[in-house]
Amino acid sequence: GMPPNAGTTMVYAYSASGPGRAVPIVCSPDLAYRSIFGSVAEGAGRAAFDRRTNLLNFMADDVRRSRDALAGDERQRFDQYLESFETLHNRQRELVARADVLRRHAPQLGDRLTSTTSSVILEAQFEIAAATLIAGLTNVVTLTSGGGGQSFGMFPEFGILDLHGIGHGASYGGRTYEQCFVELRRLHTRLIADLARRLDAVREGNGTMLDNTVIVYLSDSGDGHHPQLYDWPIVLLGNMGGRLRSAGRYAQFPRYQSRNHRTTANLYLTLLHAAGRPRDRFGVADPGLRDIDHSGPLAELLA
Repeated sequence: GMPPNAGTTMVYAYSASGPGRAVPIVCSPDLAYRSIFGSVAEGAGRAAFDRRTNLLNFMADDVRRSRDALAGDERQRFDQYLESFETLHNRQRELVARADVLRRHAPQLGDRLTSTTSSVILEAQFEIAAATLIAGLTNVVTLTSGGGGQSFGMFPEFGILDLHGIGHGASYGGRTYEQCFVELRRLHTRLIADLARRLDAVREGNGTMLDNTVIVYLSDSGDGHHPQLYDWPIVLLGNMGGRLRSAGRYAQFPRYQSRNHRTTANLYLTLLHAAGRPRDRFGVADPGLRDIDHSGPLAELLA
């Protein structure tokens, strides 16, 4: 993702692997590239990868030794640390084992790896994400465009000096705040279209990777800068190999607390059902909807 402000390399506010287990968003293209493709990098990049592997190995052994001297809650907390280090170390070994695949798909980013221009950072991150998917290292990628806290980043290349400001109606570069938002959405949709084209160029089964993918494009603040979250526009591209009915359709669900009202959690449940991991509840139930059944997926979107 793109950092919310200069100097931020990790943000823990957007993704999780389970309750209380935040997954960091890597905000530096250089760090993201070295973490994923460092095993096939030349010179300093490979040396940094090897140092990271050795450090993770040492830390896992150190945590394991410390854990044996503990009991009860403290031991359980150390179990989480140990699991994290072992997961990271196993991932490093997997990357080394798949060096040939990584070498084929590693993107050539040059100076974009260390650029401080917001749109270039996003472009590089999209290319890294596409390469990671195509190389088969993951089936899921989260890409973010700033956000978090009161510092929302800048796009000086568009004359936009404060995303927080345009959220409050400020004008930049001779553009109204609406025009600033349009400029940013054009950037996002261009990058998404490029990602789709890359996936569509890779054969998979009887079609392409794009045929078996869904891209979810949404705002992190729903219906406004200080949102009530009664509306949350979302765009779905692709149908996950025919599991979703999303192409050429517009769906609008009843307003909050109305009969058949649905929540963003229902969309996440829909994606889980389509991915073969069905469940009927996600997150914390809304107490304002206790008289309305808002469990399960969105039947209108499942094929």
